[in-house]
Amino acid sequence: MTLKSPEYPDGRDVVVISNDITYKIGSFGPQEDLLFLRASELARVQGIPRVYVAANSGARIGLAEEIRHMFHVAWEDPADPYKGFKYLYLTPQDYKKVSALNSVHCEHVEDGGESRYKITDIIGKEDGLGTENLRGSGMIAGESSLAYEEIITINLVNP
Repeated sequence: MTLKSPEYPDGRDVVVISNDITYKIGSFGPQEDLLFLRASELARVQGIPRVYVAANSGARIGLAEEIRHMFHVAWEDPADPYKGFKYLYLTPQDYKKVSALNSVHCEHVEDGGESRYKITDIIGKEDGLGTENLRGSGMIAGESSLAYEEIITINLVNP
C-alpha cells in the first residue's frame, strides 16, 4: 500500500498485515502464519515499514467440529461434576459414524455395564486445529524480532 503524508507527499510504500476478526475470531492457523511471515519478509527485504493491525485471538486451538457435538463426559461422580471427570467418550453409534473419517482415535471400554469409546486423540479432518499453530506463533515472533526497527503495530481493542 502507498501512504501519503506531509513527510512523504509523493507517498511511501508500506506492507500492511492484519487479521480478519470475523473469520475464526482472527486466530492464527498454519496458512495465516505463513502469509504473515511472507508479508513481513517482503517488507524487510524491500526495506519498507511493516504495519501490523492486530485484531486477533492468538494461535488457533480448536476442536474438530465433526466430533464436538458427539462426545460425552464420564464423570468421577455423576452427582457432583466438581469432582472432575475420568475421560471423554463416544457412544458406539457415534463412533461408527466418525471412525472412517480418522478424525478421532478411541479405545473401547466397558464402564458400568455400558459399551463406550474412550477418546484418546482428536485429530480432526480440518488442518490446523491443534498445538502445531504455536509453532507458527514462534515463527512470527522470530520474524518480528528480525524486523524490529521497521515495525509499526496498531492494536485494535474492542471495549
